[in-house]
Amino acid sequence: MTKEPFAFPDWINEFIPDDALFARAYQNSLDDSRAWMKTAIARLYDWYGPRKDVGGEISLRWSGGFDTKYTFDPVDFAVVLFDESIQSPARLLAALVPALAGGVKNVLAVRVGNSAPWRDAVLTGLELAGQEFVVDMTDVQARRLFNELRDSGTSGAVVVLGPKAAVIKFSELQSASRISFWRPRFSRAAVIWMDDEKTFDLEALAFMHPDIVFSLFGAKPFIPADNFSYEGDDFDEYLDAIMDVAYLSGQRVHHALKRAKLVLGPGQEGCWVWPDLHPEHFQFHRTAWTIGA
Repeated sequence: MTKEPFAFPDWINEFIPDDALFARAYQNSLDDSRAWMKTAIARLYDWYGPRKDVGGEISLRWSGGFDTKYTFDPVDFAVVLFDESIQSPARLLAALVPALAGGVKNVLAVRVGNSAPWRDAVLTGLELAGQEFVVDMTDVQARRLFNELRDSGTSGAVVVLGPKAAVIKFSELQSASRISFWRPRFSRAAVIWMDDEKTFDLEALAFMHPDIVFSLFGAKPFIPADNFSYEGDDFDEYLDAIMDVAYLSGQRVHHALKRAKLVLGPGQEGCWVWPDLHPEHFQFHRTAWTIGA
């Protein structure tokens, strides 16, 4: 039996933002900010792919007297759920690009909440990544979409960013056997060590991550935005302040890697990666154990 090609439900098309919104956001963005986002996208593609082996099959015979077969293919669809609290194009792109690089043909970005104005940088980041299918939904509409995707019996992968995007109940998750879910467990805080006043481009960080609280240590720089504060020049205090994310120069990275989930050096101000969001999340896996096959 030929498998029907996957398509998202037609009713979600009415929630696609007007093209003029994307065009205005792009026009309002500066060349430098677009360059930061393009760099982020390019480095994510370097990290994740694009994969050439989008599907495969591995057969093995084991000394214990049995055979195994393992197959993998891109999922039929991927959905990136986020809410208006996600103002960082870098963190959104870090959730979106792995699906695109992994060969998923049907990728949908869903902003849940649809009450706040879009940030221009978020729309521009989506456009630069080539993500044309974007919708703006209420939590009720998002749950309806998920329920229909679950009942379709197709394989999928969902990424959830932001508290309001977590609209799917645990009981519904349990029944979605062909859909995998991932969400980051990161605090929205980061610490920065400044070897001198220009170690990091703080203006770039302020633009790319307006929703992160940055604590600065080391040389005291100009404070670019309200989400930055200077905390002193003691390196041990800097290390003690690390929760999940640390910024510092390459020669000091080994100190931070003992504590942080993500460490970013100078030149990576526009970039982000979710360390535990792996390409396998966007694949559908099948395993067979047999004897004498």
